[in-house]
Amino acid sequence: MRLGPDTYWCPLPGRLVDFVPAPSTMQAAEAAPEHPVGPSLLQGDHISGVLAQRTAGREHRGYTCSAITVDADLDEDRMAAALTAFVRAHEGLRSSFRVDESGGVTRYVVDPDAVDIVAADVAETGPHRHLAQRLPHTAVFDAFPGCAFGVVTRPGSFDLYYGIDHAYGDGSSQVLGLLEILARYRGEENHPLVSARHGSYLDYAVEEFTRAAGLTPDSPGVVEWRRVLTESGGTIPVFPLPLGLGDDPQQVFIHCEDLADAATTEALSVIAKAHGTSLISVIYAGLALAHKTFSGADRYATATVLSTRGNAEHRGSQGWYCNFAPIGFEIRGSTLEEVIDDAAAAVEASKRAVADPVHGALAILLGEGAIDPSVVASPQMVTYFDFRWFPAPDGAHDIVVFTGEGRTRNASLWISRDLDGLRINTQRPDNPVAAESVARYFATVRDILTAAVAVDAGAR
Repeated sequence: MRLGPDTYWCPLPGRLVDFVPAPSTMQAAEAAPEHPVGPSLLQGDHISGVLAQRTAGREHRGYTCSAITVDADLDEDRMAAALTAFVRAHEGLRSSFRVDESGGVTRYVVDPDAVDIVAADVAETGPHRHLAQRLPHTAVFDAFPGCAFGVVTRPGSFDLYYGIDHAYGDGSSQVLGLLEILARYRGEENHPLVSARHGSYLDYAVEEFTRAAGLTPDSPGVVEWRRVLTESGGTIPVFPLPLGLGDDPQQVFIHCEDLADAATTEALSVIAKAHGTSLISVIYAGLALAHKTFSGADRYATATVLSTRGNAEHRGSQGWYCNFAPIGFEIRGSTLEEVIDDAAAAVEASKRAVADPVHGALAILLGEGAIDPSVVASPQMVTYFDFRWFPAPDGAHDIVVFTGEGRTRNASLWISRDLDGLRINTQRPDNPVAAESVARYFATVRDILTAAVAVDAGAR
């Protein structure tokens, strides 16, 4: 499983087939009644961003897509039935939004029984070109559904893709969605992801708003955000090397490199266990040391994205089940071994903070004047995925997850682990200065992790 640019998806030649709502379903979507639950906190931010991009005349790129190769002939009718059941099961996917003249956003939800997904042939074109033409107009918040399904099929195998507007799903949703669709396609009724109705994202949104409204200056999330941001001068430190930026955001280039092979990654996990923590603490320790190398700072801070799905009714639901949390600690040393414990403490504090919606926490801090308003714009972030939790089913392989490539002013990091080890990705500005800086930064982090493993091995 890999996270990266769309060029990571390399389907063999074949016939393109889209799966789309039947005309009756589109009629039901047009006639759907208003729903009292509006966009969630993150959905509201995303919709505002998409509308701003439209006003600027830019093509919608705020979507994600995942794909998987299946070693079997495609049964179009069976796939259409599986996708119909999939959309029916997720209330969030049966939603769409409309924006009125005053800028108000209203949700509309289609009744599950009105959903019918059917196959549609595609005019001859390449799969990447087809996605580039389809996703900006189909995987968008005010289309129904705000996602796109399709295959590239040939004798003996097919590639299934699932594209979605970010308003309707996160990275986990992308992979969980593929796995659920395939389980339904194969008739695996006892599969843990197959349910007639998954937990409703709309219920989650209501509960999130309630929690955000109930925060106080002493809530754990508020306290931790205040601590981290105050110690960092009121904002999240930016990428520590120049990115060749001018006055405006620049086109994204997705820069991906290996960070550690499987053996080195396992050795890093052993180091983490010796400190009573997990691999992510070791990674943050390495990032902190790299930051100190380039900036001279004796503190490290970033924002991270953590899952809020839990293990109950929302575990397999489609939706944006995430919250932002702070990571911040003093860099008291020059080796990984010396920094891990402080990184581990920061990770635990971050996990405690994630229960408090960031929108509510930062609203309190902004009201206090404790933070710079730029924190809520586009902070430098680090996101970690452990893809070992999402194994491809038998007879399927090569899962890839990629995003639309828009514009950026920073170089946030996505670090992922799979059976092959660790990879590090960033969506950096597409210019030579950023290219050199990111490559140098990645090499430094890699050297720090490799050196730690060598030292630990020598001490055993």
